[in-house]
Amino acid sequence: MPAPTVGYPADVVLFEGILVFYNQDIRDMFHLRLFVDTDSDVRLSCRVLRDMKRGRDLEQILTQYTTFVKPAFEEFCLPTKKYADVIIPRGVDNMVAINLIVQHIQDILNGDICKWQRGAVNGHGRTYKRPFSEQAESSSVLASGKRSHLESSSRPH
Repeated sequence: MPAPTVGYPADVVLFEGILVFYNQDIRDMFHLRLFVDTDSDVRLSCRVLRDMKRGRDLEQILTQYTTFVKPAFEEFCLPTKKYADVIIPRGVDNMVAINLIVQHIQDILNGDICKWQRGAVNGHGRTYKRPFSEQAESSSVLASGKRSHLESSSRPH
């Protein structure tokens, strides 16, 4: 029997997946939810390139995409976009948004942003409370503590 793996707390944990926001219990555990909104043509071309490298036929790939993949995305994945705190349009081509997220994570790791703390569980799911520093109290942070606007002074220039 293999030895158990010991996990240690981390300041930042990233989860990725096409259905990661579908379940409310899972969704409520996240402090910041990002939705990478990639153009459907880009999604299709990536799938075609990947599946052709795996030896699949183009007609088979397109049939599967139009019959199963695209309808499932529209029914299950796309509606979860509304749960995102930040929507990143143009996917990996949006370097401004990516750099802002990287800077935000670096600020958390450097202690420049107060860490989130789990609050009480209410009847509608978990809520989270964020301790505010004096600087954060003066910025435009919503009362729920779930979303904040990055002020121009905190953006990388």
